[in-house]
Amino acid sequence: MLRMMAVGLTISLALAGPAAADSKPAAAKPAAAAAKPSSAAKDSARQAALREGWPDTRAGERASGWVEAFSTGEAAMKAYLAEAMAPKSLEGRSLHQRVESYRSLREKYGKLALGSVEKSTPEELTVKLMDASGELHTFVFTVQPEAPYQLVSVGIKEWSHGHGLFGH
Repeated sequence: MLRMMAVGLTISLALAGPAAADSKPAAAKPAAAAAKPSSAAKDSARQAALREGWPDTRAGERASGWVEAFSTGEAAMKAYLAEAMAPKSLEGRSLHQRVESYRSLREKYGKLALGSVEKSTPEELTVKLMDASGELHTFVFTVQPEAPYQLVSVGIKEWSHGHGLFGH
């Protein structure tokens, strides 16, 4: 008799800005500076996020921005990643590699929207995001505990059915 069991798999997303070796300081700084929204724009985005059900925490703010950029398109995601990711998280993978990961996820999920908040602390947020087909996926957003409260990681918890093997 075959026994089915759910196996949890956390896929860590390395969607982040440019690694130091891949960036050109003169070009990267103006692009990042241009991507920074004004104070009024940040307040407006925060109010919209709160209306949509995002928690009023640094993690909620960063997660909401990530989902907005993800759903808007590649240029928005690239700019968001360059601005929002913690420098330590940017080590090891180039912006090009991260955009490739984004493309794959965007093709798989389409646009994302907040479905529900599962767990919220100032530094970590676990949410169910709804993809374009209406399926829910668990995402975990972690931010720095101190200013500037940048994203440290974004992970997806995927559940697979099988015999202890991942079905991906």
